[in-house]
Amino acid sequence: MCGIAGFSGTSPAPGLLETMRDLVSHRGPDGAGCYVSTDGQMNLAHRRLSIIDLETGAQPMHNEDASVWIVFNGEIYNYLELRDSLIKSGRHQLASHSDTEVLLHLYEEHGVAFLSRLNGMFSLALWDEGKKRLVLARDRLGVKPLYWTQTGDGRIVFGSEIKSLLCWPGHQRKTNEEALSHYLTLRYVPEPMTIYQGIHALQAAHVLVWEQGGDPSIQKYWSLDFAHPSSLDENTLCDQLEALILDATRVRLRSDVPVGAYLSGGIDSSLVVAMMRQLNSGHLHTFVMGYADQPADKQDIHFAQLLARKFETDHHEHIVSANDLAVSLPKIAKYFDQPFSGAVSTYFLTDYVKEHVKVVLTGDGADDQFASYGHHRLIWPLSNLAKARAAGCADPYAVADLAPFADRPDYLRSFEGLAPWQVRARFGAFAQPDKQQLLDTPAGRSVAKTDTVEYLHQLFNKSSATDELNALLDLDIQTSLPGEVLAFCDRLSMAHGIEARSPFLDYRIAEFAASIPGRLKIKGSVLKYLLRLVAARHLPREIIERPKEGFVQPNHVWLRGQLDTALEDLLSPAALAAHGLFDQAYIAQILEEHQTGKAEHAFRIFTLMMFQTWHRTYMEKPAWPPQATACA
Repeated sequence: MCGIAGFSGTSPAPGLLETMRDLVSHRGPDGAGCYVSTDGQMNLAHRRLSIIDLETGAQPMHNEDASVWIVFNGEIYNYLELRDSLIKSGRHQLASHSDTEVLLHLYEEHGVAFLSRLNGMFSLALWDEGKKRLVLARDRLGVKPLYWTQTGDGRIVFGSEIKSLLCWPGHQRKTNEEALSHYLTLRYVPEPMTIYQGIHALQAAHVLVWEQGGDPSIQKYWSLDFAHPSSLDENTLCDQLEALILDATRVRLRSDVPVGAYLSGGIDSSLVVAMMRQLNSGHLHTFVMGYADQPADKQDIHFAQLLARKFETDHHEHIVSANDLAVSLPKIAKYFDQPFSGAVSTYFLTDYVKEHVKVVLTGDGADDQFASYGHHRLIWPLSNLAKARAAGCADPYAVADLAPFADRPDYLRSFEGLAPWQVRARFGAFAQPDKQQLLDTPAGRSVAKTDTVEYLHQLFNKSSATDELNALLDLDIQTSLPGEVLAFCDRLSMAHGIEARSPFLDYRIAEFAASIPGRLKIKGSVLKYLLRLVAARHLPREIIERPKEGFVQPNHVWLRGQLDTALEDLLSPAALAAHGLFDQAYIAQILEEHQTGKAEHAFRIFTLMMFQTWHRTYMEKPAWPPQATACA
């Protein structure tokens, strides 16, 4: 795992390439390198985290005749099979045992189409000297990030993290108002937008090709097919899914350094650990995080201990407090580069993990593909109610199947009549009317014009899915999976030089999950129904029947006293005046309602806190990076 950066054209400032590279040194603490092309028109930089081929895997790397160069961030899990096929062809000489070198020769063999042969998580920049062609690409599901911009004189500038692009001489840090509006609802910035005008995320499964003197061309090289649901019986589907998870775990154990695992005691991470044990009986570190002031119904540590005993792991527990969060907010904001108020507490777990291992396997991505979030659970009961009303039932609540909310009819009533994309927006921070109140200032009113509900609606309508639940999952895979889930997985692990790998993010599992009908993902009151059947083959009954708790830091508790000092600092009138976007009276109102217990506003308050922390870190500095005045 690594960090990459680069730009086309001659360097506009001394040491700029090295500055861009070293701004992401946390992603690659084990080594650094740069390459400038023979004509000086392409500049590539790399920071290395050594996982595969510790001795000869340094980058930037080139092919036999140095006609193709690459900087690469990620892991190609099927690199051994690809390497064997290249050697057997007799057309390639490989000088290392790294997955990076395999990419160079695959490009020689297949051109840009080589991307379709990869099973991995990656972002890469490849420079073809002969064709004067730059190829930027990102993995199918967007596990690894990549950002780019085009300057006024036509240069391409890129990097693993936005902070590398911000130091480009003459770059003006201006807020993208559309992105800000979406952040205030979704709590992350959806791709390809970023919070900065002119800087773009290269989306998952996309490739950008730029040739000297031209404009970049961006194409999607892979898509999920939700249009053809499988008709196989449940047992056959379970057999196929189990085999896929086992093989996805097997290839993710390929490493030249020790591999551990997160173990929350939930189905997803527990099933991954079960598969690891099936594949390897050796020493295994597992890790779980808990919170000070833990809610009474939050029992991750208890269930993780149960599983650690069953699978005989070397188990570690780490507790995070409100003070830990308050002290570290500026650091966390700096790693994200843009406002983000999803789960950030794994920052503390990965800091602890690095004392024991360099690679961890996780259960990330299972909820997003097999359905368990709050907005997923509402789809079938709302659909059943709508059908009952359409059939003329006098009391649809008495006849419709309302599982898993049969005992909470009042909760369902608050969502009845909403379309799936509207339900999704309700699970954000600021709904559109609230956002308009928040932004009722001269600086904020233009931001409030962007309607996030309509944005979600447009994406939902593009889905090929044949049922509403799968269409909603398709929407999530395009938006919240890369923008929220994978963003915190990547930034908060790489902050401490830890590589996180999830078997559920194997593209073969994603394709398989897309073929499963929605009614086999949530069946009655059972969430992740088909995945749960597979898990029942390997896990104790206590884990299978455990209610989903969610990986949520207890902000609703911490924002009623323990984070008061941070609140007073970040949301003070003086702090808010730095940009003038938000109505101060409205913020004072929601703070008072939350802290007195009149209402629950934790999502909203934390969303504002993280925006303020980002703004202070990135927008209120006269130069970026602050210590490098040559890079304004």
